Amino acid sequence: MRKLLALPLVLLANSVFAAPFDGCPPEGFLTQGTMPKSYAVNLVTGDYNVAADHMASSDGRINAVGFNPVDRYLYAWSYKYRTVAKIHADFSVEPLTISNKPNTGFYVGDVHPSNNTYYVYRRGNQFGLYKIVLDELDASYMDMQKIIDGDTLNLRIADMAINPTDGMAYAVSTFGELFQINLDDGNHQKLADLGIRGTFGAAYFDPNGHLYVSRNHDGHIYRVAVDSGSYAAELSAVGPSSNINDGARCAVAPVGDVIDDKIDFGDAPDSYGTLLDSDGARHTLSSLYLGSSVDGESDSSAYPLSDDANDTEDDEDGVQFATSIVEGKQAVIVVKTSGKGFLSGWIDLDANGVFDNNDQVLADREIRNERESIYLTVPDGASAGKTWARFRFSSEPGLLALGSAPDGEVEDYEVEIVEQQVTVNHYPSATGWTTLAFEDNWPLEGDYDMNDLVVYLRTSIAHKENGVTQVNIAGEVAAVGAAYHNGFAIRLPGVKRSLVDHENMTYTINDQPVKWLPIEGGRDEAILMVTYNLWDYVGSGEHCEFYRTEEQCGSAIHMKFEASIPMIEPVDVSLKGVLDPFLFATPGAWHGGHFFEAPGRGYEIHLKNQAPTEAFDITLFDKEGDDASNADAGLYFQTDNGLPWALEVGTRWEYPIEYHEISHAYPLFARYARSNGTDDAHWYNELYTNYNYIFDN
Repeated sequence: MRKLLALPLVLLANSVFAAPFDGCPPEGFLTQGTMPKSYAVNLVTGDYNVAADHMASSDGRINAVGFNPVDRYLYAWSYKYRTVAKIHADFSVEPLTISNKPNTGFYVGDVHPSNNTYYVYRRGNQFGLYKIVLDELDASYMDMQKIIDGDTLNLRIADMAINPTDGMAYAVSTFGELFQINLDDGNHQKLADLGIRGTFGAAYFDPNGHLYVSRNHDGHIYRVAVDSGSYAAELSAVGPSSNINDGARCAVAPVGDVIDDKIDFGDAPDSYGTLLDSDGARHTLSSLYLGSSVDGESDSSAYPLSDDANDTEDDEDGVQFATSIVEGKQAVIVVKTSGKGFLSGWIDLDANGVFDNNDQVLADREIRNERESIYLTVPDGASAGKTWARFRFSSEPGLLALGSAPDGEVEDYEVEIVEQQVTVNHYPSATGWTTLAFEDNWPLEGDYDMNDLVVYLRTSIAHKENGVTQVNIAGEVAAVGAAYHNGFAIRLPGVKRSLVDHENMTYTINDQPVKWLPIEGGRDEAILMVTYNLWDYVGSGEHCEFYRTEEQCGSAIHMKFEASIPMIEPVDVSLKGVLDPFLFATPGAWHGGHFFEAPGRGYEIHLKNQAPTEAFDITLFDKEGDDASNADAGLYFQTDNGLPWALEVGTRWEYPIEYHEISHAYPLFARYARSNGTDDAHWYNELYTNYNYIFDN
């Protein structure tokens, strides 16, 4: 699992009283996202934790962040309030009133380590480098003063940091150029070409004159000893990839003060006893472990911050379920270990969020071989649905679900208990992904790069002999290469809205329940409205126009969704595959000059030859363009040549980079599409791919 930091500095997060930070924290803060959250990053190891999952009083971007050692507050530019904001130790956001404010936002900034002044910068002759004095006793307090215009100081940078040893600001451009900026007059000079490229959206200093810059798309943290004059960029650590981000830290605090214990923790939600404060299950690292490896952390990354949820390195590979977990039946697990020891296991059989005594399904099973198959008995009456399992392996027997162990490893798994006589069909598999890609210029071909929306999707459909009982859908928004505002939805073909058990349905985005009715109201059909506007959850980032489709504009995936849709009673319908996913126009949003007014919800784009929903505006088929839909012939959303506006690829597909049509990246695609899939079915195989036109994240 990913190593995390101990964060005593955020224990005030639920306090009613806003306060400064306790001392000078050694972590680097990384603030990111359109719904801003803040990470704390160890610049030496790359370990990180979420310091604030949602920064209070801020539903818009926070950028140009800097830490002020004088008063121990963070300062930033708030895009919601369009002004400077003070960020307290509980990560609440307090907007401040400033004078002479230009009509723009800032994403480059820092606070001087000693002179109580906040500096921000933006390119362009109307903008530039500014200073804002933070000392309330100063006559120029909160008066925004321009130091130099943004044409004279014309730097393609995404953040800067101020060196505590010389008081100069330093930044690394997208081309890897190291710049030094005099904050008194804006004079600047290029010191070196560092040989690294990308968007360096977070910059930090330590008290020894070391500049740290974090590259957005891969999280690589480089260290440059600017005071040495050698200007070599050394890879220091790998932290979280990021987007719409900024870095800040107390530049006078040593970076090595962050705790980094060598202990293994579990990943389950903390109700199961996972965090150190909950006496969570934990093992001191040794040569004895489950699976192929084990790593350490100073505290757990309890779900939803666990490895699988954050695209970080996952070492939970020691226990594999060879069969489904069916109530009243035996399940088979395959266990891999590094040596001999004792294995115990628990499954939350009643799904009450804790491991009770009767949840133990394995006790002190002696493992003599490095790979063994073990039978577990699942009792009658076990609650069907998703739950959690915990396995602990050690040389010491008698372990409980909580507490410490001298060696070995703990591994937690999210599992699913299946009701007897219920069959679950997974697509494309229980853990795999298929890809959906859309071109949103229908009925025109547009640039045909097939990256206006890219979604990774998986489904699982439970059914008994007399019909479907539940549909589970999980997805990730991989890319939005569209200037238009679009929504995304999934129809359950043949299922009426009245047959869905709405009261027991769950739907989350980024593990948070949604605020709207998940199944679209006013319809006869059952349609899951994933989101009405994708841009509410993703952002292009600095120097980027789109989300994860342009070179050096990659980042961690920002929007993940999961729906569990039970039926009131089994529905006699055949559901399979990806069901019916489709793109629609955000209501009220402009959608190109082809429409005199916003087409709204009535505009849909489906997979080739999939009929639209009842909400579709049928008059749109009469629009002039490249569409050759013919309802009488069962032809929908394709050109005369058979090219679609949406496609499914049965794997986690590598999609084209912005402004390059799909045939540039995949030369065999056109023939595949025109043949209705009979020719070149493996057009996306790497042997036939031109990687010069593939987005590299």
